[in-house]
Amino acid sequence: MKKRNLSVLLTVATVVSVIAGCGNSGSNAGIQTDTAKEKETVASEATTAGNGKEITGEKTKLKLALWDYDVEGSVYPAMMEAFGQKYPDIEVEVINAPANDYETKLTTMLASGDDIDVYFAKSNTSYPILVQKNFALDLNSIAGEKNFDLTPYGTVLDQHYIIDGGLYALPFRTNDWVIYYNKKIFDDAGVSYPTNDMTWEQFFEIGKQLSHDDVYGCAFYPKPGFIAPCLVGASDGFDITSSDFNEIVPATTAVMQAMKDGIWEDYAESVSMSKDQTYFYQGKWGMIFNGSWMTQLLEAQDLGFEYGIVKSPFWEGTEKKGFATSTPVLINPKTEKLDAAWDLMTFLCGEEGAKIVAESMLVPGYMSDEIMTTFKESTGLDASSMEALTNNVSYGLGEASTALGQMSNAVNEELELVLTDNQSPEEMADHLNTRREEILSQN
Repeated sequence: MKKRNLSVLLTVATVVSVIAGCGNSGSNAGIQTDTAKEKETVASEATTAGNGKEITGEKTKLKLALWDYDVEGSVYPAMMEAFGQKYPDIEVEVINAPANDYETKLTTMLASGDDIDVYFAKSNTSYPILVQKNFALDLNSIAGEKNFDLTPYGTVLDQHYIIDGGLYALPFRTNDWVIYYNKKIFDDAGVSYPTNDMTWEQFFEIGKQLSHDDVYGCAFYPKPGFIAPCLVGASDGFDITSSDFNEIVPATTAVMQAMKDGIWEDYAESVSMSKDQTYFYQGKWGMIFNGSWMTQLLEAQDLGFEYGIVKSPFWEGTEKKGFATSTPVLINPKTEKLDAAWDLMTFLCGEEGAKIVAESMLVPGYMSDEIMTTFKESTGLDASSMEALTNNVSYGLGEASTALGQMSNAVNEELELVLTDNQSPEEMADHLNTRREEILSQN
């Protein structure tokens, strides 16, 4: 597989100037792309745009909110450069924030009336809350007017974005959750590589064969949100906003038993020592359950071993499905520049943006054979690993709704108490069933 310096892969915009002051956001800093000369203003030739605004020859200015614009591996600078080349009459001011602060900053700005035009949501589970707060435009009308083809997004729109018939976002990226495995650890243990139809029961059994000394056969990123997908998949069609949580008690018990048996690392210890996917890089973990974004991170490392990818495991007796998440992009319903905002959103989430995402070794929301060929060429993945990332039948935490984000937070809180031995799986189920009634009554 190819090893590349990500800072070389992602070209910074041709002309990028930092500006201070972003509308009502006080001292927020933004990035303004300027890849073409300003057009001369000719008032006498002004015409009226479709949204009722006069075109005077000046650039249309948009605000785009996102996080981690300038971190290593970021796809956004190259994206903004390409957008500026295609749309020299649109100037984009990027309102950037660190990932940990982004959601708070975004909701504060939207609630205060800041004139953000287009913005990213952190996840498809937080997205319904933005819809509930009337921060998102229903895209059905403009998508129909523009004859925009939604089919390349597959089932993710139905699964993640449609709420009561409304479509309020498009996916910038889609992440299938898969198993990454260290071929050297398997070879040293004389164990056959995992396959694309491995069950969770087999996952832990293989992990037992690989575990020795300071090497763990299995691993989860030490956050409850990275472990919950494994449990939700234990019951076909499980929905955290409606299903009985007692259905996932056996799977929770099995995961906990594997940890107690030393097949995967003690959760509390992992948290206290901030152990993350870097321990896979170091050859300490035989397999890790993680999203497809990890491919980009792995390709930036000098690992000292070869890795492979297989599809997400599934529980015996359930449908062969894998978990999927996505990154939504939304339009503020208060935008006064709808046509330009639509151009920006569909560039980011459409075929042109998808090609840039794939070249950056990430899986875009917009998928086609050509786009996935680009992804394969950029990563150098072998055919087996590519198979793990394509043509997947996926599930989520439940149908998109305003209660989904709140219930997702509740699941993470209660699951962490189980993972740290502060309550039993049965107690978790009882608490979540009760908390859901309270959450639904408030929505």
